[in-house]
Amino acid sequence: YTAFAIAGSKLVQRIRSKAFACLLRQEVAYFDRSENNSGTICTRLSSDASTLQNMATTRLGFICEALAISFFGILFGCFINWQLTLIAFCPIIILFLIIVVDVCLRKWLNQQIDPIIGRVSTLAVEVIHNMRTIKQLSIEKEVLRQYRESVHEVYMPYWQPLILSSVAYSILWAADAYTMALLYRRALVLFEKNELTADRMIMVFGFALFSSRALRPIGMMSRQIAASFSAAEAFFNLFDRKPAIDNTSTEGQELVDFRGEIKFDRVKFFYPTRPASIILNKFQLNIKPSQRVALVGMFELDVLF
Repeated sequence: YTAFAIAGSKLVQRIRSKAFACLLRQEVAYFDRSENNSGTICTRLSSDASTLQNMATTRLGFICEALAISFFGILFGCFINWQLTLIAFCPIIILFLIIVVDVCLRKWLNQQIDPIIGRVSTLAVEVIHNMRTIKQLSIEKEVLRQYRESVHEVYMPYWQPLILSSVAYSILWAADAYTMALLYRRALVLFEKNELTADRMIMVFGFALFSSRALRPIGMMSRQIAASFSAAEAFFNLFDRKPAIDNTSTEGQELVDFRGEIKFDRVKFFYPTRPASIILNKFQLNIKPSQRVALVGMFELDVLF
């Protein structure tokens, strides 16, 4: 567990540093998208990294230990009597299927809810940074209403899948009693036919119960497993993304004789978020070296070259 804790902490530290470096490489248009607002990015750097840290440390060690114990129990049970082992480990197969379905379902829910959480975080940050304006305009109730509606949107998609997950786990827990009854029935038949001794029967029961109980907590960690998968996928998408304008790249043509002359020839520009509003339309400007030019806008904003 100590090795997993140390390795997980160092891994998360490297992920946070690399994620922030990848964000600095992205072009400006990347941050104009609604899914890449300030709240979403802050959540990605803080909450997603913490989720990976919680899963990649001692919990990962516990999962590996539980899988190793169950695998050893199956091998030892098959060596003693394969029929009883097959009956005893049927609930484990059902448990794995339920965990896989539950993790996939929760992962899909996280993908649907992450943008909403980003909007909630952005709203909270903007309100805190502009608290004086909020107080002067007396719009505390309106801000609270928007926050409550956003939080309600976060929890609404959860209740139906959670009901199905609860029903599946309740069936799994109830299946233990039927499995033990079937196991005792088959063991009695084998014992009457002198195909199984009493000591071997007790050993199979002991290893079956111990191995099946070792996997139970993994099902309880399905929420953390799904959250870690979603966080890892988000980080991998960020790491693999190639920016349209890479400011760290040294490839391309290098100017040997650069004199500082700037020339705009019929330039047309508009923001990606406001394509109908044209900022520059056939803009022409030629600035010679060592020449000072001031551009004054309609709001008396000066831009000096």
